[in-house]
Amino acid sequence: MNVKTMYRDEWTRILEKKVIIKEFTYGDQKGKMSLLKIQKVTEPLWVGDDVKKIKIAEVGHSWLQIALENGFFWVTAMFDEEDKPFEIYVDMTNGNHTEEENPYFEDMYLDYAISGDRVLELDKDELEEALREDKITKEQYERTLAEGEKLYTYLKNNKDEFRE
Repeated sequence: MNVKTMYRDEWTRILEKKVIIKEFTYGDQKGKMSLLKIQKVTEPLWVGDDVKKIKIAEVGHSWLQIALENGFFWVTAMFDEEDKPFEIYVDMTNGNHTEEENPYFEDMYLDYAISGDRVLELDKDELEEALREDKITKEQYERTLAEGEKLYTYLKNNKDEFRE
């Protein structure tokens, strides 16, 4: 499994950045949130499908990352150079390690995105491949699918509220 951190040190595309990490409480949930401001990149990163492509990493972009202590997903809200939100990306995780100075998660391959008016399920094939190749256990696979299905339903029914 790939490990991703709030500092995104594993992402060599980002050459310079500023990161602030804070603890937060939302209702009875605790976690960590960070603001990552991209200051220099090797080159911009464009992602998308046949319908739409977006630039997710560029000088001036900011990412607000949210990780709940006992959660199995990690939210990244992306903002452009003018601080306008353009996408919310949710990684399914093998649990969030929020007790660390640089919180991290083990990526469970399955992702969701709110992009414009669309809620997308992404990389389910990668999750299935990870199971076939014994990169994850059957229990991790089943938990990720179950948690992902709940999250996907919530996002489809509440995308505007979630965006706010």
